Amino acid sequence: MRRVLLTISMLLMGMALVGGAAEALVGTSLVPLDQEVGTHASAAGAVLGIGLMAAAVSPSANVGWVRAGILYGFVVLAFELGQVFILRAQFHIGPVFFGLAFSLLLIALYPQRRQLVPPATGLMSPKAATPAPAPASPAPAPAAAPTPPGALQWGTEAAKPAEDAPKET
Repeated sequence: MRRVLLTISMLLMGMALVGGAAEALVGTSLVPLDQEVGTHASAAGAVLGIGLMAAAVSPSANVGWVRAGILYGFVVLAFELGQVFILRAQFHIGPVFFGLAFSLLLIALYPQRRQLVPPATGLMSPKAATPAPAPASPAPAPAAAPTPPGALQWGTEAAKPAEDAPKET
C-alpha cells in the first residue's frame, strides 16, 4: 500500500511541477496555474539546483540527479523554442547556452557514461527479448482428468457426448 501511495504522490507532485513550469511558459495572463495548483516554478528550479548540489558530493551514487541535470539543458532549449514559435516571444540565448553547456559537461565528465542511459525495463528488456532455449527432449504432457459426458471445457465450442463411451443395452 505504501508503494502505491508513493507512486501516486510522486505522480501528483511531478504533474504539479510540470504545471508550474508550463505556467512560466504561457504566463499568468491565461491562468494563474502556478499559484492555483500550489506549486511555484522558481521553487521547482530551486529543488533541482539543491538536488544537483547535494548529488555533486558523489555523482556516481546519484545518477538520477545527473540525468536530471542533463535533461535540464534540453528542456530549456525546448521552452525557448516553444516561446518563439507559440508565443512569438524573443529567443533568449543565455539560458539555452547555460543549460546546454552544462548538460554537455555532465555527459563528458561523468565517469561511467553508459550508466547515464537508463536500462531498458518491461517487456522489451534484453532478458525478455531473448527467447528461452528449447529443452532437448519435450516432456510428456500430464494426463488429463477424465471429463464427464456433457461437461463444458475451456477452449472448446461445446461439449459433445462421448461417442466412444460404452452404450448400455
